[in-house]
Amino acid sequence: MVYIVVLNWKGATDTIACLKTLFGLVGVDFRIIICDNASPDDSYGQIRDWLIEEKNRDADYMQGRSLVELDKISAESHLVSENEDAVFLVQTGNNLGYAGGNNVGIRLALNQEDMQYVWILNNDTEVEPNSLSELVKRCQMDSGIGICGSRLVYYHDRNKLQGLGGLYNPWLCTTRHYAAFADSTKVFDDDQVASEIDYVIGASMLLTRPLLEQVGLLCEDYFLYYEELDICLRAKGKFRLGVASNSVVYHKEGASTGGGRSDLADYYAVRNRLLLTKKLNHHYYFPVLLSLVFVCINRIRRLELKKAAGVIKATLV
Repeated sequence: MVYIVVLNWKGATDTIACLKTLFGLVGVDFRIIICDNASPDDSYGQIRDWLIEEKNRDADYMQGRSLVELDKISAESHLVSENEDAVFLVQTGNNLGYAGGNNVGIRLALNQEDMQYVWILNNDTEVEPNSLSELVKRCQMDSGIGICGSRLVYYHDRNKLQGLGGLYNPWLCTTRHYAAFADSTKVFDDDQVASEIDYVIGASMLLTRPLLEQVGLLCEDYFLYYEELDICLRAKGKFRLGVASNSVVYHKEGASTGGGRSDLADYYAVRNRLLLTKKLNHHYYFPVLLSLVFVCINRIRRLELKKAAGVIKATLV
């Protein structure tokens, strides 16, 4: 059984569009967990009303599933009965960030004896019907895989890849996507790609039960950005990364953070370079810190003074 965790923050329209495609998944048993991080725009109510409406008219989307509403505390202790065919809608109660919100759903999944995988999926994605089954198939082919990623394609330009994973430069603590902007139909050797990447992109990330039990959940220190790199680095030497290029996921990229990088998001993107380095690669801390001097100068050059102040603040944390 795969438990799919979709985190919502002020994105009911995107979340509902994502759910419509999830209900069309084939080839594997799954349950859906939607976690809302106390969105101030009544996203929770909009998603709930849509699910209830679909259930009441016995639409294809709900497929006879019931709706179970939970808060954070009850979600993390809830046990799913063997024949419970439900969609779980969880109100986390606060804006817990990417890791904190997803972890509420992951803990709910870990409580269930039938859970084999957790699929963390951004709410601003839409998926092909076989996208999940291809991820599972890839993991079943190699029991050493702990984290497996999809072929991420830009939603608004389906001829271009967002990436098949990512590459990490520890000297600067910067990242870039593997095969970014390549032809979306390009054929890849998944084993070769997996051997070259350093992390799986967090918009679509299948985690195995052994990985979660041995390596742990997403680190909640970051709030926004670098969580997927953190868990992939922690898994290194214990589990392998996997890539399933036949698992196609369309990503709107940035929809959950407003389509761009706000001053606050920019602060976290900079701060977390230092945080991750200090935690996992402390011997690179000085060059990463030095690189931020040039980041700050660049912000000033572009007259992004609030962002420049954010860089300075990040270095003092």
